Amino acid sequence: MDGKPVFQASEASIPDSCPSVGNEDVQPKATRTQRFLGLFWDTFEGDVEERSSYVMLGYFIKYLDQQNYSNAYVSGMREDLHLYGNERNLLVTYFNIGIILGTVPSQLIQLKYVRPSLWIPSCELAWSILVMAMAGAKNPQTLYALRFFVGLLESCSFPGYSALLGSWYGPTQLAKRVALFEQSSAIASMFSGYLQAALYEGMNGKGGLRGWQWLFIFDAIISIPIAVWGYFAIPDQPNDTRAFWLRKKDREYAIQRQAKMGRAPVRHLTLRKLRQVFTGWHLWAFIFPYLMVAQAGQGFNFFNLWLKAEGYSTVQVNTIPTAGSAISLVASLVFGTIADRTGRRRDTSIVVCVIVIVANILLSVWNIPKAALLFAFFLSFVSAAAQPIVIAWGQEVTQGNGELRQLLVATGNIFTYTFSAWVPLLIFPTYDAPNYKYGYQILILFGGLSIIGIWLFGYLAKREIC
Repeated sequence: MDGKPVFQASEASIPDSCPSVGNEDVQPKATRTQRFLGLFWDTFEGDVEERSSYVMLGYFIKYLDQQNYSNAYVSGMREDLHLYGNERNLLVTYFNIGIILGTVPSQLIQLKYVRPSLWIPSCELAWSILVMAMAGAKNPQTLYALRFFVGLLESCSFPGYSALLGSWYGPTQLAKRVALFEQSSAIASMFSGYLQAALYEGMNGKGGLRGWQWLFIFDAIISIPIAVWGYFAIPDQPNDTRAFWLRKKDREYAIQRQAKMGRAPVRHLTLRKLRQVFTGWHLWAFIFPYLMVAQAGQGFNFFNLWLKAEGYSTVQVNTIPTAGSAISLVASLVFGTIADRTGRRRDTSIVVCVIVIVANILLSVWNIPKAALLFAFFLSFVSAAAQPIVIAWGQEVTQGNGELRQLLVATGNIFTYTFSAWVPLLIFPTYDAPNYKYGYQILILFGGLSIIGIWLFGYLAKREIC
């Protein structure tokens, strides 16, 4: 756009057998020990300044405040507010509607009007207050309204942080960092489970509030100071950063590295650029696999309902799924590191999709030994490893267009949350829990489509480059 190529790839972004296009190595030389440690985490090979990031904390509170309803639901909220119909899924639907309506406008605001370092923390503060207000809800209608506005405000977070990561990190670094960023959600899920278990045992009934009400209050108390720190910690883009903690040489290094990688900075957004973004093949070829891997991997969301139906205690229902969150964290880092080191985004993400399909096959059969069903639920957590690879791949494929990179995940999120607004209502109705008639079979279909989408994205990228 504006005379610059839409597609400008690095070696790591070239699918499999495509010939090299030559990309200057911008990493400092490393010792043998640093290279060995770099197999596990690449900043041992580079500058210390690259190790810190606020985005993990930001996404941690985002997911903590997004998913706490699930822990609250199995810890007394269902009984206290008489949520015996499809209300649990409707809580997801109203949240998703807020995300859908807010995602692209929020990203356009960050592109054109307000810096991410001002916009994102302001949204975080506002939704934290609304999360605290959920503790006072007396009926599902109040929860629906609050969840909608929390979703509307949270729409800035995931695409905003993904775009920032894509602006600061290179091809051999990005997938594992997106994985670590995304797996802040797994850490948040684990933390929420343990927190709810502790509050249920220690705070239930204190101050006239139930344990699930205290969960919303404590989540807000955790989120507010992190949001305030965001005003100072978020660095914006390398070419316009005002972060006080970045030295002059750090800023110069970041800009030089962007230029050497061929990664175009974000420029002034115009209607012409916006039209080109939404009419080009890159955006839509990215959205299809991005959407499908997200839909195929949602089976673990219903794990706690099965545990409750099996008669596990409230504490166990909140804590057992945290082992799955640990699995998703490890899987994401392992597969992300493999994708970074080998450059084989396509093959690595397809392997993850196959694992998820196996998990969904076991869950769709259902009438298998309890241990096998438990294994299938835990295996489904591996699905979290696919999306970070797809995001990193998309950022690399579109690195010659800053505006497209900014809108890539934001637009993908609209489709993901649109599907999530109605798919669970249709295939995972709460009244069928925990044994759903068609749910996991449909997830197998999504898994197959995700493999097709990944292959297609790789084919189109390879055809343009080779």
